[in-house]
Amino acid sequence: MEYVIAIAVVLVVLYVVFGRGDSSSSTSSVSTPAPAPAPEVVADKNNNGITSKAELKTLTKVQLFEFAEKRSLKVKKSGTKAQVINEIHSQLK
Repeated sequence: MEYVIAIAVVLVVLYVVFGRGDSSSSTSSVSTPAPAPAPEVVADKNNNGITSKAELKTLTKVQLFEFAEKRSLKVKKSGTKAQVINEIHSQLK
């Protein structure tokens, strides 16, 4: 019986020492700065008003989706990057 009580006391002490140490450090008053906004996606590098396939290839797949969304283009998200580029380019013509 004494062993059960001793184990319970040890567990409570460990919980208080280690449990509160982790929770108090996560609620500290130190604030982290907000992340900077993502830069705007610019596909037309030479600013001639025409976006070529070569210019689209320089963008990542996520940037391509953002580009299509801003221009209200319909693109399959399940497609490969090449398919997404072809879909965007065909809708821009």
